[in-house]
Amino acid sequence: MVLDSELIARLWEFLGESDLNTTTTAIVRRRLEEDFGIDLTDRKKFIREQVDLYLQNQFENAEEQQQQQQNEDDQTAKIKSEETDGSDSDDEEEEHERAKNKKATSKKRIRSKGVNSEGKRRGGGFNKVSRLSPQLRELLGVPEMARTEVVKQMWVYIREKNLQDPVNKKNIICDEPLHALFGVESIDMFQMNKALSKHILPLDSDEVKSMEREKPRKHEREEDPDEAKGKEKRQKGFLAPLQLSDALVKFLGTGENELTRAVVIKRMWDYIKENNLQDPADKRKVICDEKLKELFEVETFHGFTVTKLLAAHFLKS
Repeated sequence: MVLDSELIARLWEFLGESDLNTTTTAIVRRRLEEDFGIDLTDRKKFIREQVDLYLQNQFENAEEQQQQQQNEDDQTAKIKSEETDGSDSDDEEEEHERAKNKKATSKKRIRSKGVNSEGKRRGGGFNKVSRLSPQLRELLGVPEMARTEVVKQMWVYIREKNLQDPVNKKNIICDEPLHALFGVESIDMFQMNKALSKHILPLDSDEVKSMEREKPRKHEREEDPDEAKGKEKRQKGFLAPLQLSDALVKFLGTGENELTRAVVIKRMWDYIKENNLQDPADKRKVICDEKLKELFEVETFHGFTVTKLLAAHFLKS
């Protein structure tokens, strides 16, 4: 019996020495089958998820390396500036040019690993361009993209919007566009990779074509006004603004009495972080100040229960 940890270790080792422009999930699976002498046909989804995690890890490492290189270049330029004290502008320009060239070389190395979108369009394997579902297309703004680039752009979006749970960075708090994509309030990063798979399809996929055809069809037939209202209400789901309790309106202090659940959760965590209310000994635990005590009527609570505590403050209209 081969352990999952053994499969993952070999998978990462194999991908580390492979060309991502030509390697596919099928190639990875066949190599694992050959190495371990077992049939992995029923583990296709597991292997796909692990490949996605590998690609995500590569992107994060590339970002860190680039940031580290930038910091080193900035530090070098600063030291050089202090040494010359501004007396030799030619030397400064030369140093700046060297730093610029170094950064360009660093970016080249990152692109060679498969993050250059033009290369992906021409390439195959994991960098092969795929068709995006209408929902993913709406979020990313393009109809086609390589899987590696989708993973990268999703994490760029998540970090720009500060959507990682402060208590558990592996958990993503969905804003409205991510709600529309995944249909949940929050999602684990591992689940996100799995959920993305159904939105990344082959260029000639009939599934995407049928999804695109269904959209206009919904508007072709005339509907009864009451029926249309009912449909609109159902379609909003998690994205619909909710009526807030007086206590929650007072706590937020903006005067808004209707907000989406995701916005309220984000503002709650912003408040907790700004007021340094996480227990230093255990960041998952929140120590209530007077305002939180008044709202939740507890002294402390676990970060994961904030959604449960807020539930009483979302009123049914």
